Amino acid sequence: MFIKKRYCMLAAGLLACLVLAGCGSDSDSREDTPAVQQVQNQEEKSEPPADTDSEAEQKEADGGYKKGALIADQTFDVTLRPLGEVTFASYEPDTSEDIFADAVFQIEKDKEVLTQLPAASKDNIGLESFNQVEAVSFYDYNNDAYDDIILILSYYPGAGPQAATPHSVIRYYSGTKEGSFVYEDRMSKDASEALAEITIQTAKNFISGKRVEEPVDSSLEPWQQEYIRYLTEVSDPDVQDGYTLIDMRGDGIPQLVEVGNCEASGCRIIFYANGEIHVIQLYRLYFSYIPGENLLCNSDGHMDFYYDLVYSIIDGEMVSVVSGYYGAEDNSNVQFDADGEPIYQYEWDGVKMSKEEYEKEFHKVYDESKAVSYDYDNLYSQDEAVKAVKEYGR
Repeated sequence: MFIKKRYCMLAAGLLACLVLAGCGSDSDSREDTPAVQQVQNQEEKSEPPADTDSEAEQKEADGGYKKGALIADQTFDVTLRPLGEVTFASYEPDTSEDIFADAVFQIEKDKEVLTQLPAASKDNIGLESFNQVEAVSFYDYNNDAYDDIILILSYYPGAGPQAATPHSVIRYYSGTKEGSFVYEDRMSKDASEALAEITIQTAKNFISGKRVEEPVDSSLEPWQQEYIRYLTEVSDPDVQDGYTLIDMRGDGIPQLVEVGNCEASGCRIIFYANGEIHVIQLYRLYFSYIPGENLLCNSDGHMDFYYDLVYSIIDGEMVSVVSGYYGAEDNSNVQFDADGEPIYQYEWDGVKMSKEEYEKEFHKVYDESKAVSYDYDNLYSQDEAVKAVKEYGR
């Protein structure tokens, strides 16, 4: 908790990083089961005007890379499970700094950004210049009851005789129970290279063929098999700084952690429950947990807005059991007390209180003296993570 602790991980991230592509819509009407991501919304509300930030701070505050104009004919109101009724918004790249900047795609609701699709390339800068979004489909291609997204985009090669001729590529994004999306890098590249004609239908046909169950090592436990499938088929090592395993519950089944390559991408906790994989997105890179006590705290923030979000895995779900927020009432004009400390407003589980009361309530739930975090300097590579999963507990 508290500010001095927040910055122990900041060297890991430079700027924000999330984003990618969309166009012509293929969607079905579905039952609305909205999910609210209040931390990101509150963080956005608390940001000062853009002209008070440095360029780097503003990118990070926006939760992603700078974007250009809205692509109106590739922006759709759609119902996505589990988020409910949302707007899928496509934005042109902002090429003011790099001509190879890529497009930006956001899931929005009531003028708030719920999430951005992860970038397909580091820093959202590719090797080719963006041409257009050709098609978008909202389609549960992996049959897990959470809607996925298929994008078809076209790009101009950077040089050579084909530079004036755009070519199409496919992007697959698998939806999660928590309402975030994971870019399927390997599947996207395989489909883009294999298909002579790239359309939404051929993209669907390709993914259907690839989703056939592959043999697994029968000597491994089911959770090990699922973690290995996730690591090799879903996770994109190019947008992760690495992986680690943590033990929240002490039941012999660890949680897999993807550590993003920048602060805005944050960490993802992948956990096994009720026979399947679940993914929850944390905000920024820092979190701690109490081994064996089923408690994890996402404590972080920036620009005079901070939070302590305490989670537990209950009935197969990672749920927020309590949450606290604190920061400046007006972070464009922070006030200081007689000791030179910033004057912050504190709120614990929806109740405003003093700093002392906040600390007391926090420690009733989460004993920081027992908490540990991951070792950022000793993360696994993708192959090392697969090996660690196989050998866990031996």
